[in-house]
Amino acid sequence: MPQSLHRTWAALAVATVAVFVLAMLTGRAFVRDVYPECARSIELGNLGFHKGAVPEAPVALDGDSPFHLRFDQKTDPRVVYGMVPQYSNVRIEWTDVDGASTPCTCGSIPVYLLGEAPSDLQLSRVEGTDQYLLKGRWVTSGYGPSDDVRVAFVMTAKRAHHLQSDRIFTRQHLPALIALLAMGALVVALLRSRRAMSYALRRYTWTEARLTPEGLLEGESGATLGTLEQSHTSRVSPGPVLVAPGALASSGLYRDVPIVPRRSIIEGTHARWSGATMQRLRDARALAVLSTLCTALAFGARLIA
Repeated sequence: MPQSLHRTWAALAVATVAVFVLAMLTGRAFVRDVYPECARSIELGNLGFHKGAVPEAPVALDGDSPFHLRFDQKTDPRVVYGMVPQYSNVRIEWTDVDGASTPCTCGSIPVYLLGEAPSDLQLSRVEGTDQYLLKGRWVTSGYGPSDDVRVAFVMTAKRAHHLQSDRIFTRQHLPALIALLAMGALVVALLRSRRAMSYALRRYTWTEARLTPEGLLEGESGATLGTLEQSHTSRVSPGPVLVAPGALASSGLYRDVPIVPRRSIIEGTHARWSGATMQRLRDARALAVLSTLCTALAFGARLIA
C-alpha cells in the first residue's frame, strides 16, 4: 500500500501543477477576450435635454454603422388571419474595438416599443454633442407619453468592461473548455483519494473487533475490549468493526472496560477497507492521468487555435 500511496501522490501532484499552469494561461486569455475593456461606452441620458428646437443629424442603424438595433422576433400562432410578429428584448448596441483592435459590443440600451415595429425606429444625434435620440411613431394618448422619443443616451469616455457572449463558445476558447474538463477530473480524483488517505495513513493500525447488539466490543478471542458510547444521532450496526488503539488504552478510574466514542470506531474489517482503499487509489491515479492528458491536449489546442 505505501507504494500505491506514493504513486497516487505523484500523479496528483503532476496533474495539479499541469492544471494550475493551464488554468492560468487559458483563463487569462479567456477573460481578456470575453470580458474586454472598451475605451468608450453608452449610458442612458436625460429625456428632458431634447425639449425645444435642437438640430439633429440622422445616424444609420445598419451596415457599417457602429450602432445596431437588436431584437428577438416571433409570431403568435393564435392569430387566424395573418402572422402578427411580436418583438422582445429590443435594444440598441454600440460597437467599438477592444485593446486587441477587435470589434466588440461596448454598451447596450434597452428600448421599449409603443405599438410600432423596430423598423419604425430612427436614430439621430444632437449636433455638437455626444447625445443621441431614438425615435419611433408619435404617441399622443393612451399608455405612452405624448412624444416620439423612445430612449435617449449619451456617449461617454469611461473605460469599462463588457461581456461578449458570442465569444464564449468559439474555437479560440477550446483550450479553456478542455481545462475545465481537466479541472473536473482532478477534483474527482482528489475526492476519491481523500477517504483512501485517511485509512492508508491512520486507520490501517486500528484494532479489529466485533460489535455485539448490546454495544460491547469483543476481540478475536471473545474477550470484551470495551463498550460503545451510546449515541442517538449516529449508530453503528453490529458486526465487524475497527477501533482506534488509543480508545482501548485505558478503562478509567471507575470503569472495568473503556467506553469507546463514536469517532474512534468504523464499520468493516482491514481486508474490506484495504481493498476499497486500493480501488480508490487506482481510481484517483486514473483520473489524475486523464487530467494530465487533457491538459496536454489543451496545450496542443491552444497552439492550433
